[in-house]
Amino acid sequence: MFQILPRRFLSAILPGLLAAVIALPLPWAGVQAAARIHHGPALVVASTEPQLGPAQDAAFFQPFRQATGQSVTRRAWTGALSDLESHGVQAGGNASAWSMVFAEDTTIRAACMQGLVVHLAGSATNPDGCGAPGLGTQVVVAWDQTWRDSAPRWSDFWDIVRFPGKRGLRRDPRTTLEIALLADGVPPAQVYGQLSTPQGVDRAFRKLSQLRPYITWWSTPNEAAILLSHKQVLMGSAPLEAVNGVTARGEPVRIGVNADMALSYDLSWAVVAGQSAERLGKSRDLLHFIVQPDRQGAFVAAMPAGSSTPAHPAALLPVDVQFWQVNYAPLSRRFALWLRKAG
Repeated sequence: MFQILPRRFLSAILPGLLAAVIALPLPWAGVQAAARIHHGPALVVASTEPQLGPAQDAAFFQPFRQATGQSVTRRAWTGALSDLESHGVQAGGNASAWSMVFAEDTTIRAACMQGLVVHLAGSATNPDGCGAPGLGTQVVVAWDQTWRDSAPRWSDFWDIVRFPGKRGLRRDPRTTLEIALLADGVPPAQVYGQLSTPQGVDRAFRKLSQLRPYITWWSTPNEAAILLSHKQVLMGSAPLEAVNGVTARGEPVRIGVNADMALSYDLSWAVVAGQSAERLGKSRDLLHFIVQPDRQGAFVAAMPAGSSTPAHPAALLPVDVQFWQVNYAPLSRRFALWLRKAG
């Protein structure tokens, strides 16, 4: 899933990363000077991409503790805004409250609109100030190569007669509705135009209904990879980095990837609202630390071999963040209703 940013690309976006947090009060020199100060409970960072935890520990969280004395604890997050609210603004600023989150842009922007994360200064790469840019990501067609060598396309995904077997899809309207329209023959450039109309939304759900008996749903990157590595599905939509992780672990399974069918989107960091003033300052210090050029370079170096490629290379369809910022709530309700009726 993750198209890790190479050094030459990092040099191009780092000004935007730094501008995105320019409103945060302390420069990094102030963070370094704070190393001698006694620190309280660990900052809690919740992520929808827990498989990135080891690389984030190595590049960000462990060096931050060494530099400041402030420890960081990771938590897995489904991306549900209700969970963010309960662990943020409703947590009353207690020590177990979440301090920062890492998730896809559509989630961060929805949280920003609801006041669940701190609004940062805008930048060229993030004009509305909802989070600081993190990674470029992809969802691809992945399949069991013991079944065939040639790469399937989204149209093959729906062809149960020629390719009988289970299919893995994300239990979320994001990327799933786009994939349904692509499989139904809608050109990539027209997908969001279709989804902006009631007729186009109906078309996407009709297409999903055709496949419904054969779908096994996943909610996290790890779940998508497990479905493939355990041969529970013949093919699936899957985050690329999660698939690469299966190969890196040397599991006895051959999973192919059709990156030509990729849907690309971005992930961002955000500071959680509702924290005490002291913890809010520490969270901002951590965000300052993460966006430093040397830390970004260390993150690239910590990622598994084979994951380092330019951001969004030749993606079939870049996910439209503005579309989902407006339409995620109503389409999520429609998707949940469809799941209940179909189930």
